[in-house]
Amino acid sequence: MGFQGATAPAAHAAPKGRATVAITRTTDFLYLAAPAAIEINGTKVASLGRGESYNGPIAPGPVAITVSTWSSPGSSSIRFTAVPGKTYRMVVGPRGQNFAASMVGGLIGAAIEGGGAFEIVPTK
Repeated sequence: MGFQGATAPAAHAAPKGRATVAITRTTDFLYLAAPAAIEINGTKVASLGRGESYNGPIAPGPVAITVSTWSSPGSSSIRFTAVPGKTYRMVVGPRGQNFAASMVGGLIGAAIEGGGAFEIVPTK
């Protein structure tokens, strides 16, 4: 249902002088019809459906990646400092906490929980 663990993104070799990010959405059935809107440093870069991926360049330095969806209040994000020459791999999947909150309290429960329908975590 949710993700456990990692606090820093996994980094791998990327083209010299820039960093890249690779984000993949899981194929979980929870929130299957809801697109995962991906923002990097406040700019929307993708809307990922189930099993879809986004790959793109990011400027070296502070990075904030946020995931949300129109159908549920709140969002989840990850922050890190991008290093030139690295690729940061992330996975987006449903948050079980949000589902439980919305089942108990509806839209108000999801809003109070506040973390959004999806979460983004680093992967190897």
